[in-house]
Amino acid sequence: MNATQLASLIRSKTRTTSDTFSDAAVLVHVNTFKDEIAGRIQQERQEAWNIPATFDLEAGKREYAFPDDVLNSIVSLELKFSSDGDYVRARAVQAPADFALNEAEIAGYHSNAAPWYFVRRRAVYVLSGAIAAVTAGGRLVYNAFPADLSDLSGTTDLSVDPSTTTHGFPREFHELLARRVSIEFKDINGMQLSTKELAYDQDLERKLDEFSTADLSAVFTASVPGGSTMGGEGFDY
Repeated sequence: MNATQLASLIRSKTRTTSDTFSDAAVLVHVNTFKDEIAGRIQQERQEAWNIPATFDLEAGKREYAFPDDVLNSIVSLELKFSSDGDYVRARAVQAPADFALNEAEIAGYHSNAAPWYFVRRRAVYVLSGAIAAVTAGGRLVYNAFPADLSDLSGTTDLSVDPSTTTHGFPREFHELLARRVSIEFKDINGMQLSTKELAYDQDLERKLDEFSTADLSAVFTASVPGGSTMGGEGFDY
């Protein structure tokens, strides 16, 4: 189902037109309940919205900037400190209050075998041994809900990923999204729900059960500031 078809289905369910349920109002509802359903999906499949990305380590550099939506949704950070080395999982910690952030003390206290990191000032700060320049030396996995719809004139299926850094919305839930919007519209306007709308919760649970065992093994790759070796698009911020 594409955006145009979704809008048409919503208006069919609500018995409205573009005059009585404007595109702008439909979009607000669609994006709100798209996130609501995406959250339910994530409860069943924690990795459903994960996106891996790589970035280059720079010699002597410990602080790497990322957009807020990435920093607020980090799942894991792995680092490798030589081109032929293996990635090592970095441990997330709070910013040290009693530790001087100077190179000699950081490198003397931490090792590349067990790196730490913390987030500050819209950036990841790496606590490790000495850092050399390594292409794709950082591997970040972050959580990104399906992209918001910007209009209702699209002809591309909603399940298609809009870019290398955003997810589409699974086709299994398209009708349920339209139904959820219809339920909200009717509730606001004091309208009676249909039999199918009354069964929304049960139908959603059934679809979630089915989706929890679906194949989500496709790899989504993004590039990040500092360079990428994997051909994705950079973040825009």
